[in-house]
Amino acid sequence: MNPLFLPAVNLILVTIIVWTIMFVRRLSVATANNIDPQDMSTPEQVSSVLDAKTNAPANCFKNLFEMPVIFYALVAFISIAGTSDGLYLNLAWSFVILRAIQALVHCTYNRVMHRFYAYIASSLVLWVMVVRFFLNLI
Repeated sequence: MNPLFLPAVNLILVTIIVWTIMFVRRLSVATANNIDPQDMSTPEQVSSVLDAKTNAPANCFKNLFEMPVIFYALVAFISIAGTSDGLYLNLAWSFVILRAIQALVHCTYNRVMHRFYAYIASSLVLWVMVVRFFLNLI
């Protein structure tokens, strides 16, 4: 098994945790406030019916299907190409840890600049991985 799969599986675990937080918060608020599920049939309606704290995990969940998609594909490409090494592994763990920090901030106190620092750092790590992979191809 490629060691890069372990960070990727951990990022999947982060995504599952965020989904669980989103589900529990939404269900709790909707139940406590007798919100008709039909009043949440579109993202715009959800945003207008639920407060920012309740919506934060949903926004975080969406974020986990943006840059991480590139990460998952890159892990697969690196594995197929057989170019996995210690540097890729360290970069992969760095990306996952930074995304977990971003998710933690997003789902708790939600300070935008703290989220941004984790986001930009994780993005830079990912771009290093991508550029390195592309350079290995030529």
